[in-house]
Amino acid sequence: MAELNTADRGLYAATERMGVTARAFWVGVGVALWVNLLPAYSAYIVHSSRMVFAHLPMATMVVFTALAWPLNALLARVKPRWALSQGEMVVVFSMGWIAGAIPAANFMGLFIGGIAAPYYYASPENQWADYLLDGLPKWAAPPDHANQMTWFFEGKPPGVGIPWDAWAAPLAWWGAFLIALALVSVALMAALRKQWVDRERLPFPLAEVPLAMLDQGETGTYRLLSSRLFWAGLSIPLAVMAWNIAGYFWHAFPPIPLMERWALPLGRGFPALPIKLNFFVLGFAFFTHLDVLFSLWFFYALGVVQTGVFDRLGYSIGASDIWGSRGGAALGWQAMGAFFAFTALSVWMARAHLRDVWRKAMRGDEDVDDSNELLSYRAAVWGIITGSGFLFFWLWHSGMSALVTAVFLFALIVMTVGVTRFVAESGLAYARMPITPQSFTFYAIGIRQMDANSAASLALSYSTFGLGNTFGASTLAHIAQMGARIKLKTRALFWTTMCALVLSLFVSAAFTLYLGYEHGAYNFNVYTFNSGNVVIFSNVVKKLQNPFGTSLDRLMFFGIGTLITLLCGVLRHRFLSWPLSPIGLTVFTTGILQRQVFSVFFAWLVKSGLLKIGGIGLYRRSLPLFMGLMLGYILGIGLVFLVDVCFFMGQGHMVHHW
Repeated sequence: MAELNTADRGLYAATERMGVTARAFWVGVGVALWVNLLPAYSAYIVHSSRMVFAHLPMATMVVFTALAWPLNALLARVKPRWALSQGEMVVVFSMGWIAGAIPAANFMGLFIGGIAAPYYYASPENQWADYLLDGLPKWAAPPDHANQMTWFFEGKPPGVGIPWDAWAAPLAWWGAFLIALALVSVALMAALRKQWVDRERLPFPLAEVPLAMLDQGETGTYRLLSSRLFWAGLSIPLAVMAWNIAGYFWHAFPPIPLMERWALPLGRGFPALPIKLNFFVLGFAFFTHLDVLFSLWFFYALGVVQTGVFDRLGYSIGASDIWGSRGGAALGWQAMGAFFAFTALSVWMARAHLRDVWRKAMRGDEDVDDSNELLSYRAAVWGIITGSGFLFFWLWHSGMSALVTAVFLFALIVMTVGVTRFVAESGLAYARMPITPQSFTFYAIGIRQMDANSAASLALSYSTFGLGNTFGASTLAHIAQMGARIKLKTRALFWTTMCALVLSLFVSAAFTLYLGYEHGAYNFNVYTFNSGNVVIFSNVVKKLQNPFGTSLDRLMFFGIGTLITLLCGVLRHRFLSWPLSPIGLTVFTTGILQRQVFSVFFAWLVKSGLLKIGGIGLYRRSLPLFMGLMLGYILGIGLVFLVDVCFFMGQGHMVHHW
């Protein structure tokens, strides 16, 4: 390789796939550690911005943009041999990305807070002991023996060690479940990636951002850093945040509310339209197709009208369940039907490819190429079968009946595939199911048909999947896309990212427990330890106190959403001029979209204008400006965090949430 000239190196890169180097792996380990520690410390101790809850977490972007990316650019100028190549930097980013799926509210915060809550928060008033505690699997939730959970929430006495042994068994059992779920997710993504990338050409906007950052010119420097538009975009949010930081110290600097949230009232009964310019969302939306952006805000607007009409008519089938859609159960279940139909359409369009996957797995068909997938198709198929079997047995052993286990696991897998597909097509970093898998199970079966053990086990499952996180499936799909784009050996990339995932589970769990016992998790004053972990059990107790059967009215709206989405999907594939994608029907009622819809609308408006005025050429020339806006915002979040650590410890400024 040393004797190859520049042209030869380009040819070599185009024909040979690059492996994962040792130095890229160890730098990636360092980035993964920072990504795990930063968001927990920021939220729990500093009380600064929340850097999680996204499919590409803010913590990953802060660490990579503020540390790894500029340091590598500097090394490329000072010591070129020490600088990491584009492929190595993708490995580093991938490890930081999968690591970001674990800490704080992304997963570990609610998980630790949830399984620790039952025996600590139980009281005669909430009646948890009467309805839930006897049905909880003893091996999955640590008991409050010798005040071990009390110390976690309130802080341990001086001189007393952390009771790691109380957590060992529950964490080991849940760890086995999570690793199995991660392997099933990898297998699903390995089976579907080629369909989504090669046949449907989904844009994967979240993956485009790091690829744009790492795009190199002929001299080996990053193209973005040589663009004036990039620096102009970078300066706008960074200057606003610097001004606002000055206002923390001197009141002569009134805050600039550029990124504040406003509400535009529409009338009695109609939800107010939220107006907030989120540069983090805007950066991803710039890479999303116009029809998808249009469909997202258009169907959201229709949802606002439907909500207002229902409210004015006084029509309701009940309130929304916890962590579900806004506007009542009717709209939430309508969106849930759309989500299931959207996922089913995605699988149906992949039927020919899935037949190829099956032939390769079962017959070894040499005409089917799986060399560039995270797993071979044989490993993927058997991974899905055996992994799903293990997940079913685990849930059944936790107390769920066979029927409850089957429905819940089905909803969980639909969530994994559907949300991943949704993010790959829409670029919405904050995307969730409109209804949680637990809520779907409760109302589809009816709590009258469940025993107490099933209800208790479902309540405990909120600790892991209540917020609708795909537990890395969306991340893995995007990592596979990045690896394929720059011709990395994806099998090596898979094992590297899995190492980062396992490392993150250990580090994040240990750090969360350490902070809890040292400071008292209740003193963190965050949702996952103070109220979110309580509402999941109180919600299930309320259902047990007021039992119901299968909710036919909810299933009716589920069917309505399904039919509308199927009709929209058929029209989209039959008529090229049809402007609406069914993707907008799946999340039009969610609070997640509510907070992003103005940024989506703004991105659609600007992108439409650019394409009409100057075509694809002007659009591409504008990319550095939007990348600058996004990365300037990210650096600003990191700057506010540093200021909070130095001057406002424990009383920080939550500039960014979601």
